[in-house]
Amino acid sequence: MTHTTQTIDAARILVKHHHAEGIDVLGDLFRTGHAPDKPLDGRYTGGLVALNIEPGITQLAEAITNMWLPWKGKCFDAATQTGINVFDRDSFALAHLIWPSYHDYQEDTPSTYRAFKFRTYTGKGMFDSDHDVLKLDYDSPDNPGKDVRRVLDEVIELPSGEYLGQAHLHFYWGEWKTVAFFALTPTAA
Repeated sequence: MTHTTQTIDAARILVKHHHAEGIDVLGDLFRTGHAPDKPLDGRYTGGLVALNIEPGITQLAEAITNMWLPWKGKCFDAATQTGINVFDRDSFALAHLIWPSYHDYQEDTPSTYRAFKFRTYTGKGMFDSDHDVLKLDYDSPDNPGKDVRRVLDEVIELPSGEYLGQAHLHFYWGEWKTVAFFALTPTAA
């Protein structure tokens, strides 16, 4: 295990015991990275590192994701600067219930499906405007507008070559907030 992985793991543990301090550590770690040197391409396994929505909501969401997290990662297409999320098939019926008007689900493997496309581009960080990040922009007419289109992910490459992401949510009252940190690891072929 690399030093950065230990730092991510240590921050994940710190979040469980001292939430605000752990989130600060993850923010500091994110600022040590930069936009990926090479475009992300192919499949990446995803892992939730921490949530930071709002008091009360964060704890409820953590309880749920500790028991069940259907998000499994992302697939990137460097040539088209697009990507899509990968989910565990056991969430497929619930996804149809939550987003009944969304019709862009895609077959993946026997145990997974894909949904919620995004476009990718390099730009200044939303809250870290002094360095470039890879942006994963979900604001597309193909995605559900009340929730998914209000998400903007940012991904950086850490000095170790690993990828750390932040998920930002645009709240209805106009504020953007970082609501989650996640890790991405290239999936072996």
